Amino acid sequence: MEKNNLINFVLESVQRNKKSQKEYSFGLGYAFVKDPLPDNIDLNYVLETIEEIIPLEMRHGVESIMIGDFEEFQERNINAFFKDGAVYVTNSQTDNSDMIDDIVHEIAHSVENVYGYEIYAVEPNITQEFRNKRLQLEKLLLQQGVGTQGFDFSDVEYSPEFDDYLYKTVGYPLLQTLSLGRFPDAYGVTSIREYFASGFEAYFLGNREYLKKVSPILYRKIKELLAND
Repeated sequence: MEKNNLINFVLESVQRNKKSQKEYSFGLGYAFVKDPLPDNIDLNYVLETIEEIIPLEMRHGVESIMIGDFEEFQERNINAFFKDGAVYVTNSQTDNSDMIDDIVHEIAHSVENVYGYEIYAVEPNITQEFRNKRLQLEKLLLQQGVGTQGFDFSDVEYSPEFDDYLYKTVGYPLLQTLSLGRFPDAYGVTSIREYFASGFEAYFLGNREYLKKVSPILYRKIKELLAND
């Protein structure tokens, strides 16, 4: 076998082994690939990047990452969720950054499970910060001629009806415009839990200075969680 052919053979073998690999190390647990990922996704890179960005203390609520096509994704129109110590994330990913975003967002929900009291009960109170922003959003929507009757903007918990209202009645373009400079991102409007997760994602993957400016209490809360660990 000629040298170039041998090199190509070795490289192709490595790629085949990567594609057939099902289980990967992640923190103190593992990631399991149930259904194949697109060829452009480098799962080793994704997992290593997350391990570098998110301190272990913020990841110890995640025992595993399950990658594949799960029925909850279609039922709830989502692409990732956190349940019973595991992050479930779709194998239908655009690129590495897209997958990193999804996993980091769900790690934030695992942090809520571990530090829920510190996040929501101990001062400074991010719940009041979020509620004030919601009430401000209601005023802005009324100014835009968008009806808000029947919805309690001071209710910080998730509501499927309110979620539908935001994305079907308000619409993503307007929601994105009105949330800019007020929320970490448009999805952070949905509920207090998504507000925290969006802020967590912004803190580790986005612009920390922007988060500090628009959500100073949320920013401070994340810093305190890191300092206490």
